[in-house]
Amino acid sequence: MWNSKNLLLNREELTSLNQVWVGDITFIRVGKRWSYLSVVMDRYSREIIGWSFDKNRSAELVREALLMAVQSNPVEDGLIFHSDQGSEYASRVYMEALEDKGIQISMSRKGHCWDNAHMESFFQSLKTEMVYFNRFTTLEEATAYIMDYIRFYNHERLHSGIGYNSPSEYARMAA
Repeated sequence: MWNSKNLLLNREELTSLNQVWVGDITFIRVGKRWSYLSVVMDRYSREIIGWSFDKNRSAELVREALLMAVQSNPVEDGLIFHSDQGSEYASRVYMEALEDKGIQISMSRKGHCWDNAHMESFFQSLKTEMVYFNRFTTLEEATAYIMDYIRFYNHERLHSGIGYNSPSEYARMAA
């Protein structure tokens, strides 16, 4: 059985890639209804390493984002995946995917959104720099914009927290 302990509290500073991945879900209006974006970020580099976008908010949505991250990034011993305590992240299908890959489970404390501040910051940037300026009529259109924004975010957008580098540049320097 899973435990909702926050493994990031009082943790030493990160020193390399693939020590801590963080994830969360946000909503984006497509037509007259909400669609949902699940994202996985390497907390050290701030690089978006996995994502999934769909009309339905589900455990499968977060599992797909995780599988994209695992496909292109090594799962190091001791890797922690941190999220909130949402039902998708607490689901059996998601917990089994983490356990199958040997990834430790960490969850924010209830009512403490800043426990996952890096993801909250990414969603703030995504929405203020792209989402709020567009009206999406189809899932395919929104997906194309999201893909383009993630490419921009990873390869061009500079971050003060990582020495004014882009996440991909910072990840290259760390590798």
